[in-house]
Amino acid sequence: MSLGLASNSAMGGLRLSALGTRLVAENLANAETEGFGQRNLVPSSTLVNGHNTPIQRVADPVLLGATRRAESTHIHADVLNTGLAGLEHAFGLPGEADSLNGLVTSLASSLQQAATTPDSTAGLQTVAQDATRLAAKFNRTELQIQSIRQQADDSIAKDVGTLNDALARVAALNKDIQRQMLLGGDPNGLMDERQRVVSGIAQIIPVTEIPRENGRIMLLAANGQVLAENDHAQFGFAPTIGIGATDSLANGALAAVTLDGRALGPDSAITQSGRLGANLELRDTIAPGAQTRLDALAQDLLARFSGPQADTTLSHGEFGLFTLPVATTSPADATGLAGKLSLSTRFDPVTDTGLWRLRTGLNAVAPGPTSDPANLTRMAEALDKSTTLFSGTPAHDLTTHVAAQVSALATARLQAENDLSFAQAHHTALQEDFARSGVDTDTQMQRLLTLERAYAANARVLSAVDGMMRNLLEI
Repeated sequence: MSLGLASNSAMGGLRLSALGTRLVAENLANAETEGFGQRNLVPSSTLVNGHNTPIQRVADPVLLGATRRAESTHIHADVLNTGLAGLEHAFGLPGEADSLNGLVTSLASSLQQAATTPDSTAGLQTVAQDATRLAAKFNRTELQIQSIRQQADDSIAKDVGTLNDALARVAALNKDIQRQMLLGGDPNGLMDERQRVVSGIAQIIPVTEIPRENGRIMLLAANGQVLAENDHAQFGFAPTIGIGATDSLANGALAAVTLDGRALGPDSAITQSGRLGANLELRDTIAPGAQTRLDALAQDLLARFSGPQADTTLSHGEFGLFTLPVATTSPADATGLAGKLSLSTRFDPVTDTGLWRLRTGLNAVAPGPTSDPANLTRMAEALDKSTTLFSGTPAHDLTTHVAAQVSALATARLQAENDLSFAQAHHTALQEDFARSGVDTDTQMQRLLTLERAYAANARVLSAVDGMMRNLLEI
């Protein structure tokens, strides 16, 4: 080997070692950075000659895709679990004094006690106060259900905006990466950013990444529609302010999410995973289902205290202890009824005005005998009467009905909790696998030692060549 060739080879080796050292430092510095793809140096003759610097970005596309799908499923399960826990809390847990079940039990107990001592004003006051608290609980529970729906609607609007921005970013990064590839630049930093953006999209909706030429990718939705490549798709959504119990997707009061102008139905593959789909399910299916249960209980409570079977001074179907604004009889459509439920205006538990009507009858023109418990007994028996809450379901007393509806919510929440635990374990396992496929600091330190030795060897070659050249020049 000539001295010139040896010198060039050693200089190329020094450049290779210096570049390798820089890459090791970059890998170590970004070992915990989300979306960072490990950089490896690919030695080649062009590099040694100083023309190009082939740097390979290492990423496992199969494992990355599996991790994104697992995260999408995990987030979907987490949103549903949080929503169901909120609904269960709104109804109240068994054993809590302020729960729906606890307040029904309190009213039943106070009615029985008042029937035992009908001449006690304190007993009548307790009945009125317990009835007031029960009606207020129905009102509050409806507000909490609609608050959960409103939060879901707000989250949908936020995610749709994030999706559109992220898809536009992917399309722009595709063009920038392709430009860098064609011009011989280093697109790896742009690829890191694109990976982070796509991972953010996968939290909202499930997506599949398909590699294309010149470093570009094509992003597909779960239904196969292209979301981003050279251009990007557009999601649409009109948020609703102040969602009420009667508002629904079916009656047009709530908006659907659209993709390039076409509405996504509840069975769309795009909404079966991710945060967007979970919030749509919570807003349009799960929370309205809880509202239906609450309204059915409110309607049953209203009916139990209506008519002569609960109070002989009432006409058939006339409201008794509980009432609704404007309406005089229970409506056929019970949607939103729980939020309107209130105490009869024929007596006032705050000022104790008209409390004798609880004992004598709400439509009585004058107080009856203070020792007559008949009316109070009928009201106490009204709570224990077996009625059917939904068509085809068994007849029960009100306490059992409330317990059954709360139990149904608890069962759904427990199932969601189990789904979340499974999804979380699966996601964590894949995250750990993906982390192991990233930067290994021990390997990087070993590589650094190898590069140090290579640098020293090439330096010695240059020193030897320099010595030979000096000897030749001295001849």
